Amino acid sequence: MKKLPAPIQTLSLLTVVLLLTFAACKKETKTTSIDITGKWALTQFQGIQQYEFKSDQTAEFNVIATDSVTKQVIGYRYKSTGSYTIKNDSLMMFNLKSYTNSKSTYGPATELVPTNGPKTSSYKVSLNNQKNKLSLYFTCPPNADCVPSPMVFNKQ
Repeated sequence: MKKLPAPIQTLSLLTVVLLLTFAACKKETKTTSIDITGKWALTQFQGIQQYEFKSDQTAEFNVIATDSVTKQVIGYRYKSTGSYTIKNDSLMMFNLKSYTNSKSTYGPATELVPTNGPKTSSYKVSLNNQKNKLSLYFTCPPNADCVPSPMVFNKQ
């Protein structure tokens, strides 16, 4: 067997080591989920939309009216409960159960009745640097009457 010159052997060995090193290196991808635990509210002229994301991965969404002085809830128009997961900037809400006021107005929670609402909802989410504003981005279906995306909720 013919022996290769020393510089070629060294270069060959170095090439093999470098190839193995780069093949073994795996680019680490940091998957950080946004922590949205807590209450978030969007005040509108017709009432308040409020999400509460709990640490046990359950969520509640309410459309409520509050007393302008005491801030106490004085009526419910809509409610949705379910579970959620969040990965990176994607929020998935599922197993949703929806309730609405049959009179299409604000009233006590006892007047809410089950309704056929969506069973799942998906959003892209982001928090501002102070972590006190939650933006929910969504795609409005064709020919639907949607509010502009994103909807921005304030930490409560």
